[in-house]
Amino acid sequence: MIINNLTRQNHLHQVNQIFKEAKSVIIISPYITKNIELINFEELVYLRKVTIVTTLKPFDKDQYSKISYFKELYKIFNLKGVEFEILIDNFLHGKIFIGENTDGSAKAIITSANFTDRGLRINNEWGILIEDAVEIRKVKNGIIEKIKFKSFNEQKIDECLDKINDIPKPKGEINPIKLNLSLLFESRENYLQIETNATFWLKPIGVSHDTIPLSAKFDEVDSNLHFSKVKPRGVRRGDILICYAVGHLNILSVYRVNSELKNTGNENDRWPYYFVGENLTPNYGREWAKQHITITNQKNFFLQNTALNITPTGKNSFGSLMRGADKLKLTNEFGNFLMDKILKIDSDLEKL
Repeated sequence: MIINNLTRQNHLHQVNQIFKEAKSVIIISPYITKNIELINFEELVYLRKVTIVTTLKPFDKDQYSKISYFKELYKIFNLKGVEFEILIDNFLHGKIFIGENTDGSAKAIITSANFTDRGLRINNEWGILIEDAVEIRKVKNGIIEKIKFKSFNEQKIDECLDKINDIPKPKGEINPIKLNLSLLFESRENYLQIETNATFWLKPIGVSHDTIPLSAKFDEVDSNLHFSKVKPRGVRRGDILICYAVGHLNILSVYRVNSELKNTGNENDRWPYYFVGENLTPNYGREWAKQHITITNQKNFFLQNTALNITPTGKNSFGSLMRGADKLKLTNEFGNFLMDKILKIDSDLEKL
């Protein structure tokens, strides 16, 4: 079913229809209304849980209205005994409204319309209503599993309100503003779901006579990470590849192996084997040249400050890589040290 705002059966009408029978409501929208009466949640008799996935971008006035709206919703849901979950994803762009029912059925509207009065009722917006419960849950779980920050409970909302009291909303059209609520975000533990038995590898990118330029970006969602004509042994799906630039040795980004081993099929290809790597640190990968983090300075720091090895063999050097190897297995301790450092920078960059 196609939904548009040019008829009485607009987005607002259809959202109310899928919510009125739902036990669980999921609202996924970058922009959120400040009108507490847009959806009358008090009338939803079957409602047991509401999840909102939205943005809360630093230095934007949007922070004031969203926090105020969330606090009002808490007042309603506390009286109704409804669980309320707020999830922040500052890269969110899509809009989806989902109602999950007690009998296992579900409906969702995938749309261009934000969860605002203008988006649901006034703007020229189009969406599609789907009723495939399996696909709906795949979409919902895929979005929620990628969120790196802990959900906001009422205590966190109150902390935001205290911050807002310290930095009141400025008058006029001033934007950006001083308020940065992202400083209160807390990362979920193992939000990337790194497997406990994952192996860490150093993976060189580029060649010595043609080094990676400092202007290059490694912020893509995933990449084909190539290996030599010798079939790479030991690397498997779920492993972590910490990629660095041949020559200047800067760490470029951190990837998770997200495929089985593939081959280009070209017998003349110098690097025919490859895995698809999911980029776990795209923010860092966009700004890697400014960080000055090399495999050498990190190795030296690690060895000077721990009694641990960087490789399972105990040879605490990158000799094989310097001689042209296409990978080097790391100890879990050194691998986690590197990954945690890059993830921390990646998270900090997201809050800017």
